Amino acid sequence: MKKLFTFLLFLGTPAFAQQVYLPHEVENKAEPAGGLAALNQFVNSNLQVPFSSSVKGVNGRVYLKGVVQPDGSMSDIEVTRGIDTLCNAAAVNVLRMYRAWRPATLGGQKVRQTVFFPVTFKADAKPTYDTARRAFVDYFNENFAPIDSARAKYRRTMPVDERGFVSGDVAYEEAMRRKWKRLGEAKFAKTPIRYKSRFVNPERDSIPAYRISARDYNEASHATEVTFDSDGHILSYVEYGVDGKASLIKDYDLTGMVRHQQLLTDSLVTDVYWDSNGQIRAHRDFPINKMGVKDEPFLMNSWGPDGTQYVKNGEGYWRAVGETPHGKWLFEQGKVVNGIKEGKWSGKLADSTQYYEEIYDLGQFKSGISWVNGEKTEYTKPQVQPEFKGGIKEFYKFLGMNIRYPSAAARSGVAGRVMLSFVVCEDGSMCEYKVENRVGYGLDEEALRVVKLMNGKWNPGELRGQKVRVKYNVPINFQIETSHQMIIHR
Repeated sequence: MKKLFTFLLFLGTPAFAQQVYLPHEVENKAEPAGGLAALNQFVNSNLQVPFSSSVKGVNGRVYLKGVVQPDGSMSDIEVTRGIDTLCNAAAVNVLRMYRAWRPATLGGQKVRQTVFFPVTFKADAKPTYDTARRAFVDYFNENFAPIDSARAKYRRTMPVDERGFVSGDVAYEEAMRRKWKRLGEAKFAKTPIRYKSRFVNPERDSIPAYRISARDYNEASHATEVTFDSDGHILSYVEYGVDGKASLIKDYDLTGMVRHQQLLTDSLVTDVYWDSNGQIRAHRDFPINKMGVKDEPFLMNSWGPDGTQYVKNGEGYWRAVGETPHGKWLFEQGKVVNGIKEGKWSGKLADSTQYYEEIYDLGQFKSGISWVNGEKTEYTKPQVQPEFKGGIKEFYKFLGMNIRYPSAAARSGVAGRVMLSFVVCEDGSMCEYKVENRVGYGLDEEALRVVKLMNGKWNPGELRGQKVRVKYNVPINFQIETSHQMIIHR
């Protein structure tokens, strides 16, 4: 009899585990591990509104039903009420990627539970899209602000593919005597590159990839830039505004999930990371100083793998995953007060090797030690920005001696601020020059020409006592006084 009872119990356990319960039938309901707000943020960052739907304009919800499994994933996802075939498929895909559910429990066991979840699609119609030309045709006034075609001074034509990504040269024209005169173009390119990311290949060499872009001869971007691997998986996405400045950056893993996102403004960069199951892990805010360089971040929020929030609104004990300058996983922890570091902070590599140890007093750095390749280094500053040799006075002097106001801009009375970026390498050399926002009339070209003359005139940046590559931004303002003398400053 005992054997028969044991046998029946054995048969009954899988049946109990396989049963699907409704929310009111369990003791603890299934829910996103980091809370509903975290799931909504994941959906907002990962949802790809189909291009054909976004062009027409869409404002609605796709209602989904699925089963949350004991391992935190969701299966059997189906649409109970949808919008259209493409939106429905996009909604199912984004919810399938999220595997950070806290499963339902009943009788102390994790059980399967049905969950209902709506995915919102909202995109304004894009009347500037020309279906026949498969291109966006946008019109602007003399200040390059959007305007209707009847009063436009300039016109931009941007060919795009079926996903809405640039697919040809971006052409600019000027209205002259009721006709459009070609001003120039940003050349479309599908550029082979080598790509490395800790979300794609953290322990391996870079992989072959390609980037689609439309850049002018100053390397200024005129369209969203997207990087794909050889199989067509999206790896990175950089969105640019009309002024040429990057406004949104996303880094993906090979499942198509966003693992890192940056929202950029003139004064702040909001930085968010996710785990491979979709669990949000860290949120930092980087103020941008007057030199266009990111200052030390405010550590706003961090979560553990199980959704436990360690830091909330800048208060708590930070436990988050970062990376070293060489792309290795870095696990950092320490106390946070008002978003700034306090007391002892430490960082370890994935194999638990100590990487650094630092002491802070309410955000003020006191001391630090790093261990890189077995070498111990003490440092007095955690981060040192690249610096022009001789300091800021020599920088201004160099500009004043070498830059020339373009005649076309002077004749037209054009002034403006050109923002350039470049990378200062470990040896102080410069590379990866780019015009981040455009002014025109030759000002961009002149600023870039002079900045390139600075190659070899910089001291490299440092991170925890080690020389590193640093992206540096240089704003150069061109102004003309009434006496027609030129003023150039940062």
